[in-house]
Amino acid sequence: MKILLILLFINGVCGFQLNMKFLNLKKLDKNINNELEKYELNTQNSIKSCGSCIFNNTCNSKKFENNEIQEDNIENYNNKTIEKQNKKKFYRFASKPRLEYPNNKGQLTWYPIGFSRDYNNKPKQVTIRDTRYIVWKDKLNYYGIRDCCSHQGSSFILGDTNKNTISCPYHGYIFDGSNGELLEIPKLPHIYSHNHNINCFKVVERGDVVYLNTIPIMNEKMKSEIDESCIFIEPEYFDPGQRVVYLNEDFENYAKLVSVNSLDICHIGFVHSFGNNKNPNPQHISKIEKIEDVDNHYKIIYKYIAGENSLVNKIYKYNIINVENEYVLPHSTVARVKFGNLTSTIITHALPISKFKTKLFVKAYRNYWSYDLNNSSNYNILYPFMYLINNIGDIITENTMFATLKEDKSIVDNIDKTDYVSMHGNFSIIYDIFSNHYKKNTH
Repeated sequence: MKILLILLFINGVCGFQLNMKFLNLKKLDKNINNELEKYELNTQNSIKSCGSCIFNNTCNSKKFENNEIQEDNIENYNNKTIEKQNKKKFYRFASKPRLEYPNNKGQLTWYPIGFSRDYNNKPKQVTIRDTRYIVWKDKLNYYGIRDCCSHQGSSFILGDTNKNTISCPYHGYIFDGSNGELLEIPKLPHIYSHNHNINCFKVVERGDVVYLNTIPIMNEKMKSEIDESCIFIEPEYFDPGQRVVYLNEDFENYAKLVSVNSLDICHIGFVHSFGNNKNPNPQHISKIEKIEDVDNHYKIIYKYIAGENSLVNKIYKYNIINVENEYVLPHSTVARVKFGNLTSTIITHALPISKFKTKLFVKAYRNYWSYDLNNSSNYNILYPFMYLINNIGDIITENTMFATLKEDKSIVDNIDKTDYVSMHGNFSIIYDIFSNHYKKNTH
């Protein structure tokens, strides 16, 4: 009996405690609801007093004092807010390419995939950010599709091309390279279906460099919207007095760091044999200038003391040189060295193959040891001599540039890959301003 009374007592106490907790929860819920109602009321009042201050209870802007709000002021404020939000947003065009701000013309998804001399009617495999493409050309046009047959996923690298078409080497299916449509299944009729098609991409040649835009082409209208005129072509390309040699180099690091190295002025004195390690820093640095020829093109100018072992100093006896550095998003750079009336210009285009693998395409220009052999006035007794000078100059330039790339590679390939912060360092100096400007805009 005693045990029964004890159990009833315990049950009554627990029940009382549960009821009290339930009442407390109801009271807490009521308080929360009251607070939410107050918050909503305050928010509504703040919106009435200032149409753009949605997340603030008060507005400190002088534009909205005394509730005298002008519609144009609200519109300007909202536009600036949207612009700030767009700038803060991280655009993953690499993983999901699309046409939207700031890539509405496709200007940030053009990638260099080689020189014009590298392409013909034989399929060539290209990898951009771990995605494989197949590219070929006929007499007039380039064609690019995903290197993955829609039937069983086979690569087209061993396939045959015929003008704008390519066949799969696995089962002989034939696809149209201009729109990705399946044209023929051998000895088997088929009904058209979107599932048969392969993603197709725009491929163009600009300034002897071939580019592929990674946005899939859905129709002819979209193809026309992807604008190749926004691709940067260096002015040296149009100058008949400039000779050029073409090189490429593989780097074991990601494309942004490879391009940052090209924009770094202070590494020259320590990494390169022609650099000046006694005076590695520029004597003068200009402000960063925006160039209006294409989008996202910027420039800076340095005054620099030439190295004792440099061609500029040893052969041409120039001590002070001007260096013009430029970049164009996403991964193109210019390093133009001027001494007197002579120039040496290095153009680089970085192709991100994967996170830590980059192919750098390089064009090395010079207007010394250079003759325009297409100029009829040069067809004289000295023509063989000029031809010889051009070729000797090409050999020297190519060997010098090859050694320069290997020197850069020895440093860039060994930059830490385990930690993003360490890859970019913990501090900057004044001469890092241009490379930092590039990093920020690339992001």
